[in-house]
Amino acid sequence: MTTSRPKGQRIILRRHPAQELLPSDFDLETQEAPEVTPRKFLVKNMFVSVDPMLRVYIDAAPLGGLMPPLPPGTTIPGPAVGEVIESRNADFAVGDLVEGRFGWQDYALSDGTGVRRINTALGAPENALGIGGLPGFTAYVGLNAAGGVRPGQNFLVSGAAGAVGSVAGPLIKSRGGRAVGIVSGAEKKRYLTEQAGYAAAADRTAPDFLDQLKTALPDGADVYFDNVGGPMLATILPFLARNALVLISGLMAQYQAGPETGPDHLPEVLRAVMGKNIRIQSFTQFGQDAQRPAFEAEIAELVGSGALKPELHIEQGLERLPEAMCGLFKNSVPGKVIVRTTQA
Repeated sequence: MTTSRPKGQRIILRRHPAQELLPSDFDLETQEAPEVTPRKFLVKNMFVSVDPMLRVYIDAAPLGGLMPPLPPGTTIPGPAVGEVIESRNADFAVGDLVEGRFGWQDYALSDGTGVRRINTALGAPENALGIGGLPGFTAYVGLNAAGGVRPGQNFLVSGAAGAVGSVAGPLIKSRGGRAVGIVSGAEKKRYLTEQAGYAAAADRTAPDFLDQLKTALPDGADVYFDNVGGPMLATILPFLARNALVLISGLMAQYQAGPETGPDHLPEVLRAVMGKNIRIQSFTQFGQDAQRPAFEAEIAELVGSGALKPELHIEQGLERLPEAMCGLFKNSVPGKVIVRTTQA
């Protein structure tokens, strides 16, 4: 007699976005939990990450065609935290709490590749998707790519209230640097200076935005940690010190952008690069797993001391994922956005 498998749901790509991402670009489907084959284990997801970088993967031509597109009908990929509920893998037992790229679904089958057990020193399990996950690790790897943090060094961080920026600030402060953040809105500005370890913040929506930057960075920024891309780079170049580094972490302002219709800022960017001897460098956290033990140890110490306070915005229900994803580009909130798939 065949034993019925548990039923769950998954979010699939219905169609590639025309430009702006819409909830109707996704579909919610019922699925049966897959059979557990040898050397595999089954995870029941508890929390699913909502990451702006996923916007790139669901384009018809990701990164201008540099990556293959995700076919319609595919489960949306991405990190999640869940519990092992069946296992035929000797390295993972039933009851283990794990984090991995399990996707936007209730049940995921895995062979353990890229899967990590939850580090309880980082606090609640869902922190494995924020301060202890891709956003926190991105901030950590980025600061190392910049050569570390020297005492008194000035860092300017764009998208500073987001999942990456909210970890970068405390890391910079704890290492003796000075962090200045760029945000949108007075509420996020207060969040940075009162909770996220930033020495100062500038509201890019305020009429006196440039004056705020000038006041916060009288000697200029030594490193610009750029999480947003777009025309902001040309705006902040006058506020960089000579020999500064522009560190490209993300291009959120360009993930939904259509053909460029605004002014061409390239000439002024190149003049500033030449005139101030500015270096521009990108980095990625992929392939940097050797840094994870030191990363988790440093984050655990900051959490334990209260220097890093996880900021989580939790939506309830797998069906909320499309709306939550679209909201990242319209109504962003401080910290990390995740969706709880199980009942609270």
